[in-house]
Amino acid sequence: MYNIIVVEDEPIELESLHRIISECVDNAVLHEASTGRKAIDLIDKLTQIDMMFVDINIPLPNGKEVIEYLKAKNRDTKVIVTTANDDFDLLRAMINLKVEDYLLKPVKKTTLVETIKKNLGCNDNDIAATRTLKKDLNKMLESCDYPLWHDFIFNHINQAFLDSHQELQTAKCAILTLLDTIHLYLESADDNYQVELDSLNMLSQKVHQSSLNKLIYSQLIFQLMKISQKLFTHAFKNMSNNMDFLRRAKFHIEHDILTNVTLDSIAEKSYVSSCYLSRAFKKHTGVGFSNYVTGRKIAIARSLLIFSELKINAIALELSWQDSNYFCRIFKKETGEAPSEYRRMQVDTL
Repeated sequence: MYNIIVVEDEPIELESLHRIISECVDNAVLHEASTGRKAIDLIDKLTQIDMMFVDINIPLPNGKEVIEYLKAKNRDTKVIVTTANDDFDLLRAMINLKVEDYLLKPVKKTTLVETIKKNLGCNDNDIAATRTLKKDLNKMLESCDYPLWHDFIFNHINQAFLDSHQELQTAKCAILTLLDTIHLYLESADDNYQVELDSLNMLSQKVHQSSLNKLIYSQLIFQLMKISQKLFTHAFKNMSNNMDFLRRAKFHIEHDILTNVTLDSIAEKSYVSSCYLSRAFKKHTGVGFSNYVTGRKIAIARSLLIFSELKINAIALELSWQDSNYFCRIFKKETGEAPSEYRRMQVDTL
């Protein structure tokens, strides 16, 4: 996610900049300031500022003073100056302030887009990937497809951790894009998601600072699963009247997957009897209820064994198997290998 500040006191110019930046950078949070004082308040408020557009002729403090204040606090922010005056002395002053670019108004859309991409390191592939991710997320939430969402989360993060051995920065970018996309969705939602937004900010900071090690993997997975519970609880409220009992059952299985999921509890939440749910589940999915639940839990266990440093008994407890020996027997029955052997073989192939 990019925090971008636009310091502009002309409403038409502000609207134009806002629209073009939003089209160019999907995972951007735009902050606006019509005066130098408001710009300085934003600089004090935000811990991360990736880019700032500054009209040099804004009301006091002027644009030059705002830039000086920003540079004293955050040297990494990309600063783009916009002005209607083609003044050589002003241009020289901007060079001394080490701003990234100097654009004359009215700024052409193509020029602005090129400037943004160049200074934020965006390319067309990154933009397309972000838009696809956003589209996929909205589709899964609108259809309330909780199982598909969990599969998506695990596949996306697992692939990033695999790729990190060759391209660490690319892998980190893939995870950060996922976190940013969820963050932007939550920010635009009606409900209060402040706790979840804070968790996403914390995860993003850890990903930025880490080498994608095994410790951060389990933190990522469990935090995202927790955030997903809130997300899909909200989606369920809007979709529940259009869901049959089997979809309801799969939703509640996924929601409670880290607990001791029972046929009776899921049947109650699906508004059918346990016997009826059991028969229907087998008929329509091809597997029995308990086998389905076990398969979903084992899928999580596989990822934790490969990518996390959690011990086998800790993984068993996370999945609500109190007896680690029982977990080992179930795991071997499902995969043909004991958890320790599975971990050793998979890690050796990374």
